[in-house]
Amino acid sequence: MIKRKLYIIILVSIALVLLSVTLLDEKSTSKNTFSCLTNQESFAAGKPITIEFKGNYENKPQLFIIHSLGRTLLDGVLKNDTIQFNLPKNYTNKTGLVSWFLIENNEEKAKGNFQIVPNDKTKTNLESYLGPPSTLAGDNHFVMFVTIPTDDFDNPKLENTNVAIKHQFLNAIATDNKKTKDFIAWKNIYAPTKSGIVLISASCNEALTKEFDAVIYPSIATDFTISYKRNHEFADGNQITKLTTSTLKDKFGNTVSDGTMVTFIIKNKENAILKTFGTTIEGIATGQILHPEKEENYTIKAFVNGISKSNSIEIAYKSINPTVEFSFSKDNRTIIVGPIKSFMNQIVPDGIKVNLNIYHKDKLVETITENSNKGKAEFYLSPEFYKEKSYRFEIETLGKTIKTKEINVVNQ
Repeated sequence: MIKRKLYIIILVSIALVLLSVTLLDEKSTSKNTFSCLTNQESFAAGKPITIEFKGNYENKPQLFIIHSLGRTLLDGVLKNDTIQFNLPKNYTNKTGLVSWFLIENNEEKAKGNFQIVPNDKTKTNLESYLGPPSTLAGDNHFVMFVTIPTDDFDNPKLENTNVAIKHQFLNAIATDNKKTKDFIAWKNIYAPTKSGIVLISASCNEALTKEFDAVIYPSIATDFTISYKRNHEFADGNQITKLTTSTLKDKFGNTVSDGTMVTFIIKNKENAILKTFGTTIEGIATGQILHPEKEENYTIKAFVNGISKSNSIEIAYKSINPTVEFSFSKDNRTIIVGPIKSFMNQIVPDGIKVNLNIYHKDKLVETITENSNKGKAEFYLSPEFYKEKSYRFEIETLGKTIKTKEINVVNQ
């Protein structure tokens, strides 16, 4: 009897345990059962996006979103036995992959992802860039034109979107159909062999860019020639010799850009180097040199630094063999040189250099230099500095040297 009662108690206990396990399992299953009712894998940018779930829950679940703009946690809206999550507007306007995770009691209950793609039903916009804005003619020089087609929310269009790139030079207009890759469509536009301006534009769907200008400058100058022009051939220290280049061109025949610097290198008989400079206007550069004050031979060559050079020319200047008069004051301390007369017996221009070499007992004491004024130059020997009783003088001007005899000076 006792054994039978014990047996019944054991059976009842086992039955209660099994029932309890079953109920717990059903409750657990009901808590973890969620199904996503939104099966759409992509959405157009700018459209409202709602993710909907159906299931049983104890606490209100949240949706964790990972987006290119950042990460956020969304609260849902309950409707009967469903819960809906609405993405923020700024998230729906931006394309890219969106990953979501349904969270309840800090546990992940479901997960998934979808794409937001550009909205082709909105107007197309084009962002375009040209660089560099200029280049040289020919020799495979080029500028690059880049354009980025976007939707109205500034999202780049999908890969392989067609973009037409047009460019015009002189009477030629060309169109190239390009497809976007990595969001951009681009083209290298090679410089023609003629200088000028290339116009560039692009279109995509109904969108048009503005007109872009690429300036094609002449290429580097080739070798050139120089010539000279002067009023006369005398070394009068006054007139100007004008040096002129031929029209500087590149190898394609384009006249070089205005402002190209030309350096004229001048070498005299003593191999001293002089320089003058000129910049091109309509391809021609000019330089000026002052006539020397004595007989001289100049050898001249011009350069566009590091690029091209000219022929070499020689210019000879003849001595004017001036007539030079001089006189002394009563105390012989003032020497007046002049009038100095030039090659036509005319008075020399103002500013002609006159040197007075002062000797004592054949030893050079000092050289004094004055510039002519109205054909004359005046020198004064101060007693404070020139204390000797006699001196000898040499007068040098315009390549002529006049020597005086020993002159006694008055010492007060």
